[in-house]
Amino acid sequence: MQDQIFKRTSLAAAIVSLFSFNAIAHSHDEAEKHNHEHEHINAAEMASYAGKAATKHTVAANKALAERLPFSDMTAFEQQKRGLIAAFGDHEAGKARLQFSDMMQDIDPANFPDTVNPSIFRQGLMNYQAEGLYEVVDGVYQIRGNDIANITIFKTDNGYVVNDPGFLDETTKLAWEFAKQHLPAPHTIHAVIYSHPHGDHFGGVRGLSEDFADDVKIVAPDGFVQALADENMLAGNAMSRRSNYQYGVTLGKDAHGTVDNAIGLTPGIVGGLTLITPTLDITDKIEKHNIDGVEFEFTNVPGAEAPVEIITWVEKYKTLFTGELTYHGMHNIYTFRGAKVRDALAWSKYLTEMKLAYGDRIEALTSSHSAPVWNTADINEYITLQRDNYGFIHNQALRLANHGTTINDVGREIDKIIPQTQFDTWHTNGYHGSYSHNARAVVNLYLGYHDLNPVNTNPLTSQDKSCVYVEAAGADTLMRGARAQFEKGEYQAASQLANDVVLCDPNNQTARNLLADSFEQQGYQSETMAWRNSYLSGAYELRTNVIHESIKQNSADIVANSPTLNILDYVAVRLNAPKAVEANLNLSFNLVHPDTNEHFYSEISNGNMASVITSDEVKGADATFYINRADLAKVMTGQTTLPDLLKSKQAEIKGQQNFIQQIMPNLDTFSPLFEILPIADNK
Repeated sequence: MQDQIFKRTSLAAAIVSLFSFNAIAHSHDEAEKHNHEHEHINAAEMASYAGKAATKHTVAANKALAERLPFSDMTAFEQQKRGLIAAFGDHEAGKARLQFSDMMQDIDPANFPDTVNPSIFRQGLMNYQAEGLYEVVDGVYQIRGNDIANITIFKTDNGYVVNDPGFLDETTKLAWEFAKQHLPAPHTIHAVIYSHPHGDHFGGVRGLSEDFADDVKIVAPDGFVQALADENMLAGNAMSRRSNYQYGVTLGKDAHGTVDNAIGLTPGIVGGLTLITPTLDITDKIEKHNIDGVEFEFTNVPGAEAPVEIITWVEKYKTLFTGELTYHGMHNIYTFRGAKVRDALAWSKYLTEMKLAYGDRIEALTSSHSAPVWNTADINEYITLQRDNYGFIHNQALRLANHGTTINDVGREIDKIIPQTQFDTWHTNGYHGSYSHNARAVVNLYLGYHDLNPVNTNPLTSQDKSCVYVEAAGADTLMRGARAQFEKGEYQAASQLANDVVLCDPNNQTARNLLADSFEQQGYQSETMAWRNSYLSGAYELRTNVIHESIKQNSADIVANSPTLNILDYVAVRLNAPKAVEANLNLSFNLVHPDTNEHFYSEISNGNMASVITSDEVKGADATFYINRADLAKVMTGQTTLPDLLKSKQAEIKGQQNFIQQIMPNLDTFSPLFEILPIADNK
């Protein structure tokens, strides 16, 4: 009887769709259909898409910057080359480098293309020098140049500990296979350390699993899985779409496209993001753990580069692994893909604490990105400059704010006062985060988005505001102004005017083309990776009228390990309030995991869904759904079906059998193809 009910009502499909946060995207076919409907260039033109040349103004701006840059300082290049044990050569592990090989052969950073800011070209060239397995000190090794993040390896008595296992399982597997050819046996992995819950620091873990010890430890900061779900789930679809712009997913790896990812090379996309749940949570501020004969000291540094994070000190090797608190460049206080604003003050304090704790005896500093730094004095200077970078951003942004500088103006004001020592130091320049957008993030953290100008208290929608300008001045007037600004090399001013015309009339192809041209030249002049890629991605979409599918990080492993409360909260985000109110959707249900003795209670009322953890079942709920946490994960990842679980009595619903069917029609399914810049309706 139950099987018949489920066949009639499709509850099995509803369960998967309700509790899986993978149900956020159009299919590949739908994406193709979407693009075909709006395409105004043919496939041949798409395949040969390339940016335009740099204008004389861009060439002059980049050359002027180059004259101020300290190209004679090749320290980072020397650090990147130091300790090479074996280069990848033809080994498949080195395929990430091949994407940039045509552009990065000349190791003279002053010989930059006209279409690339000389500072970020030098950063890309430096990152490109990473090419294999390196010895940091005797017993500490790194694999660099196979992925966006480094894989750091510590020798233990009977094998190894791996710190940050890379981004993708197959990419990491290839890198580890390469490393084993050159590292002394045995190659047993006794622990894997996740420094923090960003995908490039844990996603390759299953690529190492064939060499795991029986009692392998998976070490992570306290709250790792929760932080992973918090940062990627509730706004995950928007974050995925925005990531296309930040990382230039649609762009070529050439002088007209993506030239560097600031913190490392984009991996040759092989494999998938994986996750093994941590078995050892670092809960205290500082904890020491002996792993296969070597003592590791872990320090929690939450709320800076990531919601939770640990750094690792190994006294035996006098080596500190800083996670992502340091790298050869300025990091993001705010990231364009979207994440909670980070605390620059906390970040600077952690770096001071790092100096005080280890600065008297440290011999090597390693991190998740970039080459190591050696020599006690050099390391202390490096940490100091990095610390003062984030401290400067925090303190000066708030100093200016206390003088009345608004959030929209503070970025340009900060740019005017960057200390010469910071400008002249390569590893404090804005490759991942910029001084400008990081300063705005600091003001946003303390004072919020509103500048208190009453005109912005209840602003018009973006399109309505643009149409006000177009109707008042006329599209032709705005376009004449935009062209005049473009000819003078004032590309942001040109963008401002052309953007209003495009937002008000997305079918105005002349305006779209001019806006694309102005974005492109700003991209060519941008030092910061996210700025360059965003400008060039905007130009690409304006010209092609095509939106490509987004980066997806919600793998089966991550789905299976996401806390149930987060999944319920994501269902609440999907609830379409007007639909729910119109349908008079008012119900409550318990969700019980017998295997973990967890209880959850949800109420839907007034167009809202609220969920909490409870100590027991709430009496009077309209329905109670019993399913083991492990079985829910299997349903969500397609390893089993709900009818099978119900038939075998491994799952059960009491009360309203159709409570899920009542919810489903009122849930939105998010498309990753939403517009950032408007798509034209004409072909």
